[in-house]
Order: sequence, then structure tokens, then C-alpha cells
Amino acid sequence: MRWWSSLITIGRDGLRIQRAFAAPSAIARAVLGVLLATILGLLLDDPVAGAMASVGAFICGIGTLLSPLRHPVVNALAMAAAFSAMAVLGALVHGTTWLFLLLLAVAAFATGLWRTLGIAPGIRACLAVIGLMITADLAPNVSTGLMMAGWIAVGTGLVVVVQLLPPYGPRFAAQRRALAALYRSLAEASAADSAVLGGSAPFTAARQALDLLPQFSRPAAAAMFGLLGEAERIRRALHTVRLTAPAAATAGDQEAAAATAQVLGNISRTVASGREARTPDEVWTLLESWAAASPVRGPHDLAARLRSAEQLARRSADDRLGDVLEPHTEVPGLYTGTPSVARTARRIRAQLYPQSPIFRHAVRLAVGVVAAEVIGRSIGGWGGLGISAHGFWVALTTMLVLFPEYGHTLARAWGRAAGAVLGGLFAWVLSLPDWSPAGLAVLSVVLAAAAFVTLRTGQLMLNFWLTTWIVFLIHHIGGLPGPTAWARAADTVVGAAIAVLIFLLWPTWSTRRVPGLLAEWLRVQDRLLPELLTGYADVGATDQAAVDALRARSRQVREHLEAAVEQSHAEPAEHRGLWSTAQLEQIRTQVSTVAGCATLLGEHLPRTPQDTVPELTELVDPLHEHLTALARAAAGAETVAPGALRSVYDSFTARCGLLAQTSDGDGSVTASRAVRLSTATVDAVEALTATVASRHRPRRHAAA
Repeated sequence: MRWWSSLITIGRDGLRIQRAFAAPSAIARAVLGVLLATILGLLLDDPVAGAMASVGAFICGIGTLLSPLRHPVVNALAMAAAFSAMAVLGALVHGTTWLFLLLLAVAAFATGLWRTLGIAPGIRACLAVIGLMITADLAPNVSTGLMMAGWIAVGTGLVVVVQLLPPYGPRFAAQRRALAALYRSLAEASAADSAVLGGSAPFTAARQALDLLPQFSRPAAAAMFGLLGEAERIRRALHTVRLTAPAAATAGDQEAAAATAQVLGNISRTVASGREARTPDEVWTLLESWAAASPVRGPHDLAARLRSAEQLARRSADDRLGDVLEPHTEVPGLYTGTPSVARTARRIRAQLYPQSPIFRHAVRLAVGVVAAEVIGRSIGGWGGLGISAHGFWVALTTMLVLFPEYGHTLARAWGRAAGAVLGGLFAWVLSLPDWSPAGLAVLSVVLAAAAFVTLRTGQLMLNFWLTTWIVFLIHHIGGLPGPTAWARAADTVVGAAIAVLIFLLWPTWSTRRVPGLLAEWLRVQDRLLPELLTGYADVGATDQAAVDALRARSRQVREHLEAAVEQSHAEPAEHRGLWSTAQLEQIRTQVSTVAGCATLLGEHLPRTPQDTVPELTELVDPLHEHLTALARAAAGAETVAPGALRSVYDSFTARCGLLAQTSDGDGSVTASRAVRLSTATVDAVEALTATVASRHRPRRHAAA
């Protein structure tokens, strides 16, 4: 994609309006918080108190709507404490410009590092820094700034209070949403006619949601931990069925796939609502008949896993039943957990090196926000239309637009700038009538509600209503002229331009990260696949703890790789890497296939001496050598010839006679399955090798 085409494509994405909304009850609570703050200002007949309390309630309300994984009260408390504390700190450094800029740089850098926990935590950290900027930049003096911070704290407190009001919904709501989405993805994958059963993102999201539960809550949530474990087993069973009895091979297989999807969908609905969505008995009869008629164990295992998951889903609807469950054997480490503070510190510490995209993002954010603040102050008041000697809006926009990725940064810049301009025009129109205090209060609450509703619809709609609300609330209620709306829009355009410029001066191109991530993932497979093949030599020959650790690392690197491939599609041609867009998509699919083969090899390790297939250990060294060479080739260090591993495997199967035994039916079921799995693994690795070797640019790329 050329630069101009990239800008047009990303600009179109930035202006797109999505149909995505927060939960109605969560939106209603956020609106109620702003309404109470506005009423408080009317009762006190103090426009400043009402405006600041409304700002506190508004920002804290947004924090509760951003992909909540913790309990709403916990989210609100954390957001209220952080925003209020930063507002107090900003008031204390007011008037000391150098100290304010230093604190702003440190806070922005910390916010950038916090982005490693996810998009929503990163945005919440940005919202907290806004508290520092409001009182340090907009307050006339220290005493007034502290008063403003006090009213902001009152507004955030109101949001915390409204989270305690009914309706409460099911317990562990965030965890239920994540698990329901996971089972919904499994239902879609089971019904699809594809060899690849989706990505690992839903599994990671569910793990992260469950990992956030405090230790004292986990016994009651044991059924949900079990549902995650069963989901892992169901995915492996689906892989086995696809390998041994391909879907859509017969009418019975098609009916079984539809029945499986129906069961998984009902489990998803049961988990999400806390009320049982019962699967008809005839569906279970169909699945059991299909499993009984199958000559292989895959369908039988799948039906058993579905039964177990359905029982756990029913138990998850009753907290008392969850208390008597033992931790699921599939996720013992997750259930035990680690302290959240230590886990967070470890994740952030892992990003503290110059090549890390998160570290680069943190540096860009610190430099960009401080530069935007200085530039905003230098601009002045746009000929008397704005607030002179303040860079608040410019710096705020730069902070909220800058993302670690090129596509997201430019899309947010386009959408935020366009929304601010349109919102400024609308705010100017609204400023023309002579509003009464009650009319101002009602309209400000309506505008805040519109911003809450459109929070997830895209930057265009969000900033249209956000700009209108901010201008109308702060500027008009504060007695400033209506044309300040244009200054707000102009500051937003300048801030968005600064964010884009800062990113382009020190970019992080996802395309250039793909070779390094692929090489890292292959190095993990270089340890995992030989370890699994070694496990077929004898019962218990595999170090299960090591395998689990390697699987976790493989999943993590694979998700980073898939995200980098997705983000690379929006980047301009000058920064393309070793492979074309089509080749990158092939790599993503083939990586998923290899990961699925590794999963099945681990699932069917021998459990009795009769199940062992010691001949497979002969593949360990050739596979290790091939994956080592493939990892170097992926990083651009050398080339690799497709077909070498296949040649070794064909010689091996011909020499040991396993393939002939299984094809004649003389071999054991375990040996037949092991040969099919090893064959599928070699095929998947060879397909990935062919794509890696077909790179269209024979040059070396850094993994930065």
C-alpha cells in the first residue's frame, strides 16, 4: 500500500461509525452520576462547583464504561482515586511551569507503560493524567485549583455511589462475558467448514478476566475456571475430529457439527445470563449416536467434553454449587494465581528495553504531550477566541491520539479532528440562544449522555458529542463567548497533527516486527514439538510443567504475531517487510495450523505402555534442526529449502514401517493416531517453510 492510499484507507476507518455500545445499565449509572453532579451545582448556585463535579463524574463514568473486567465498584473506586489524586497534584504544582512539565512527562511515560496491560487500562491512565492537566493548566491559582480538585473528587464519588444501586446483574459479570464470548467463538468455529479453529484471543481474554479475581472469590468461581479448562479440551477435541473425521464428510457429520454448535451456543447463553439455556434431548441423542458410530475416539471425547461443560455452565449459575468444586486440572496454575501487583510489575518490567513497542510508545507519549503543552501555550488564545496561555486541549488531544501502532494513531487523529470540528460547529449553534440555568443543566446532561452512548462507536461520533459537551459546559457556563468552540476544535486539530508527527519521527512499524516475532515463535516450537515427540517414547517421558510453560509462551508470542500481521496491512509500502500482505495472511493461518498440531500431540500422549510409539523419537533431531534453520530464515538471516523435513519423514516412515501398518489396519489405534498427528505436523511445518522461503524481498530486517 502506498502512502497516499494508506492515508485514505486509515482516514476512512477513522471516520467509520460502529454499532458498539456499553451495557445500558452501565450507561444509565454514568448518566446518573453526571445528573447528580449537575443538580448539586444548581442547588449550590455555583457554576464552577457544578462544572467541576460534572467533569469528575463524566471522566470517572467513562472509566467505568471502558471494557470493565473488574467489578464496577472497583473500577469506579480506582478511577475516582487516581483522577482526584492527579487533580490535587496538579493544583499543587500550578504556577511552577518547569515542575508541571516534568510531572506531565513522568505521568505520560508511566501512562504509556501502563498500556502494556491493554487498551482500556491505557486509556484509563490517560484519563487520570487529565486530572493533573485540568488543575495545573486551567486553574487561575493554587487555592482555586485545590477547590476545583475538591469538587472533581465529589463528582467522582457520586459515580462510585451510583455503582452501588440496583440492578446488580449476575456475580462475576465480566468473567461471564469473557467466557460466553469464548464459547460463542467455539460454536462458530465448530460450525465453520475450515481446518483452522479460530485464534487464541478469546482464550486469552477469558484467562485474563479470571486472573483478575481476588483469591477469596475464586472458590465460588470454580465452575467458571472449570469452563475455561473444558473449553481448552473442547478445542482439542474439535481439532481431533477435524483431523480424523473431517467435518462435512457425510450428512451425519454435518448434523453433528450443527448440534455441537447448538450446545456450545446454549452454554454461552447460560454463562452470560446466569440462567440455564437448556439443550433439547434430541440434540444430545444425535451427538451420542454419532459418537457411538464413529470408529475413532474423537467424537466420543467431544461429546463427553460438551456434557461436562454444560454441567459446569449450570453450576456457574449457582454460586453455592461453585463452592464445592475442586480446581479444574486443566488450569491449576491459573486458579492458584499470583498477586496482581507482582504480576503487573513483572509485565511492565518486561517492556523496559528500547526495542519494545510499549517502551517506544511511552517515550513518544512523554515527549509528545510535553511538546503539545508548550506549543499550545505558544499558540495563545486564537485571537481571543480561546483560553490564552494554556496548552490543555492540544496536549490532551496528543495524549489520547497517540497509540503504539501506526494505523490506530492515524485513524484516531482523523476521527478526533473531524469530530471536534463538527462538534465545535454544533456547540457554537447551541451557544447562540440565551439559556436559563435550568436549561443549561438539562442540556449538559443530555450531551453527556450522548457522549456515553457513542463512546464505543468511533472517534468521530464520540468527539462530536464530547466537544459539544465540553464547550457548552465549561465555556458557556463559565461565561466565555460562544466562539470558543472554534478554538477547541483548532486545538484538537493541532494536537492530532502533533501526535501523528511524533509517531512518524520515531515509528514502530508492525511489518518490521513480524520476522522477529515469527522467529521467536518458531524458537518456542523448536523446544515444544521435540519435547512432545519425546513423550511418545514412554509413559510420563514428557515434562508436563515444561510443556505447559512452553504452551503459554507460544500462545503469547502467537497473539503478538497475529496482532502485528493485522496492523501491518494499514502500513505504507515503503515499510513492507519480507513478505507480501497475502503471504503474511498465509503465515498467520499456517502458524495456527502448527499450533493446533502441537496441541493434539500433547493431548494424545501415551497413558499406558501399550500406547507408546518410541519410533517417533527419531524425528526429534531432524525436526529440531529444521525448526532452528526456519527460525533463522524467518528473521532474514538465511534461506531455507522446503521439502527437506518431508524427505526425512518419508524415509523414516518407510524404514520403520509405521505408515504401512496403520494403512493396513495392523497397527494399534494409538500408533495410527500418532502417525496421523506426526504427518499433519510435518505437513504444517513444510507449508510454513514454503511461505517463509517465498519472501519477495531478499533483504534483512530488524525485529524492532
